[in-house]
This record gives sequence, structure tokens and C-alpha cells, in this order.
Amino acid sequence: MEIPKFLIERYQFWKKNTFEDYKDIYHQACKTSQKPIAMIITCCDSRILENTIFGGTVGDYFIHRNIANIVPSVDDKEQNIQTLSAVEYALKVLKIPNLIILGHSNCGGVEYSYKTLIDKKNTKDFEYLNQWINSLKNSYNNIPNDFSETEKITFFEQENIRQSIKNLYEYDFIDKLVNENKLNVIGLWYQINSGVIKFLDDNDNFIALN
Repeated sequence: MEIPKFLIERYQFWKKNTFEDYKDIYHQACKTSQKPIAMIITCCDSRILENTIFGGTVGDYFIHRNIANIVPSVDDKEQNIQTLSAVEYALKVLKIPNLIILGHSNCGGVEYSYKTLIDKKNTKDFEYLNQWINSLKNSYNNIPNDFSETEKITFFEQENIRQSIKNLYEYDFIDKLVNENKLNVIGLWYQINSGVIKFLDDNDNFIALN
């Protein structure tokens, strides 16, 4: 197989420019263990650039991506061992003090789940995807009936963040770290077209960051 031309060109540009600008940081990164300031669990969506949004540099963020930024409940922990193993490594080995669930608007995974759950016949031949988004049923069931279609999907996206945080607390080692004030769990929702980020406050409401 051939390497696509765009990869070669973009790598060459990065190596000549970005890498050169930060080469001292890269050299230092090889001499010490990583100490990220936060773990970010976000969606696979290519429009979500967490390092750009939060000004990340080498070693700042420990990133895990999956469809619709889901953290499975303890009852579904076999559903995606990759997500849980990433969280376990981040908290037990790297001892990261901040864990962020970063959801977003226009989430294809959430929209697909919505359409599938609202119409049981609207399922496509996605063996693995259908199994994965099955985790979203509880969040879907909490959608208010009197919302418009757009409002329902936005609520669904945000409710999925709430549910993922609740699921995190089901794991004893995570709950223990939170109770000992060694871990800060944060829920964020990013609106792609406006750049607005809303955070989940102590009253379980999403409030825009100033």
C-alpha cells in the first residue's frame, strides 16, 4: 500500500515547522514520564480538536475517543474494555487529577441512536455500532416529550454526558478518588458552529463558559 500524498506533505510541513518550534519540549518529553493535567474522553468525530480548543501541547492531555463519548456502566463494562482500561491507566498509573467527558453538537452517533430508538425498524447493518449505542437507552428515555426534534437531540447529547458521569461513579476506584478529592470529574458540551462550550454545574445544568 502507498502512503497518501497528503500525509507525506502534512508530515513534512509539521516536521519542518511545528516540530522545530517545539523540539526542546519533545526532547524533554522523552526524558521524563508523562504527567497529563487531564484525561479527555471525547467522540471520534473529526471536527472535535480538543488540543486546539484547550490549547494543549505535548503531554498535556491523555485522550480517549469512542463513538459518542460513552462511558459504559458497571453492568456493561464488557461492552468496551478499551474505554475502561484507558480510564484505569489514567487514574491508577498516571494519577491524572481531572477527567473530562467532552460531548458535542451534531453528534452522528447520538443522532443515529435517536433515530434507531425512535423507530425500531430504522436499523442498518451495523453489528458493532448497534451494540455500542445500546448504552444510550437510559439517556434516550429521559428526553422530554414536549421538546422539538432539534431540542430533543441536543438534550440527548447532553444527557449522555450526565449518564456517562453517573456511570463513572459506579466504579469503586473512581468513586473513592472523587470522595478523597483526588479526582475532579467534569462534563462539557461543545457546540461546533458557535465555538461555545457549556459545562455541567452542580445543579446538573449545562451553563455556557464565559
